[in-house]
Amino acid sequence: VTMNKIIKITLKSLLILLVSTISLFVTTVIGLNVAKFAIYHNYYSMETSVCRNPGLNDGFVCQGITFADENNKFLVSGYMKDNSNSRIYITDEDNDSYYVMLEKDNKPFTGHVGGIATTYEYVYLANDNKIYIIELEKILSASNGDTVDVGEGFEINNQASFVYTDEKYLYVGEFHNGNKYVTDHPYETKEGMHYAIVTKYNLTNLSKPVKIYSIRDKVQGICFTPDGKVVMSTSYGITDTKYYIYNEDEATKSEHKLDGTDVYYLENCLYEFNGPAMGEDLDFYRGKVITLTESASNKYIFGKLFFANKIVSLDYNKNLDKND
Repeated sequence: VTMNKIIKITLKSLLILLVSTISLFVTTVIGLNVAKFAIYHNYYSMETSVCRNPGLNDGFVCQGITFADENNKFLVSGYMKDNSNSRIYITDEDNDSYYVMLEKDNKPFTGHVGGIATTYEYVYLANDNKIYIIELEKILSASNGDTVDVGEGFEINNQASFVYTDEKYLYVGEFHNGNKYVTDHPYETKEGMHYAIVTKYNLTNLSKPVKIYSIRDKVQGICFTPDGKVVMSTSYGITDTKYYIYNEDEATKSEHKLDGTDVYYLENCLYEFNGPAMGEDLDFYRGKVITLTESASNKYIFGKLFFANKIVSLDYNKNLDKND
């Protein structure tokens, strides 16, 4: 056997191995994409794609989502993989999008910006014990790549990991996983120990809470809906995202106070279901809840294989009758 023959046989074997590996990988991915509809049946039965989640191929790691009703714009907040200026992407149902870069005191603002909320006038960003307030018009009138100053911010009585507003109140919550991220608001509830809170403020006075909710671990986003529901998304790492739905008026008033304000336990879950990994913030959108995942960002990548590159809406009331 000549050396040329050996080389040809070796190259042929390597090619066959490469093709087989690629075929196996493609088959596995296709299989998992089919299987996900069975694994997350309840999630997909209420899910509808709204538009493309912007910035996923730019090094942007999305965290917060909100919908500006009057302007028909989605705003997505997040940080950058390379630790450059955090961004807010602005997009719509036609996938026309641009971004603004955040700064503070003429320096790059590189915060996690885990949550974002809007009223008709302002944008609220949750980051590291503070809420930063920006005029909505400054963002909507900006050009792609412009910088926007976040201001000094208001200190909040919790870690300010996510935020929601219903145009009258601002709800600011914190993330606890008992490991890397630890908060210090322990309350014993029917669900077990809660360590995190959501603080409710009147939009006209962010210095004094009007109500405090004790919540479960690993909450990434919350939505207080017009029909009295509280929807929470919980996730950490590559495990399933879990969603929980409560009736707000069934929150249990405790004997505790915090900052002179009554504490209520969100502990009587109506319904829960699982969804794809790395679910993030929530907002209310045309009768449904909108959300997104960070799994398809360039930081994590794997979500690109599962078409997790969309902002989606969830018809959160659809399966409530299945509650045991």
